[in-house]
Amino acid sequence: MTEPILHKNLAILRVTEARVLDEIRAVIPLQDYSLGVLSETEVIVDPARLRELREALESRGLQALVKRV
Repeated sequence: MTEPILHKNLAILRVTEARVLDEIRAVIPLQDYSLGVLSETEVIVDPARLRELREALESRGLQALVKRV
């Protein structure tokens, strides 16, 4: 059974533990890239600013895994 598609071209920053988002927020103004919060471990990222966010993360030594589905 396939799931209905509710949104297209949506970027989500997902971490394994809520404290990781807190650590990211401490070094990057995550609210500047965020469109909303899904859960304590997931943030909706503005797709137009995804590359900029990835670069900001990488410049601070954080590696993001990008998965397209």
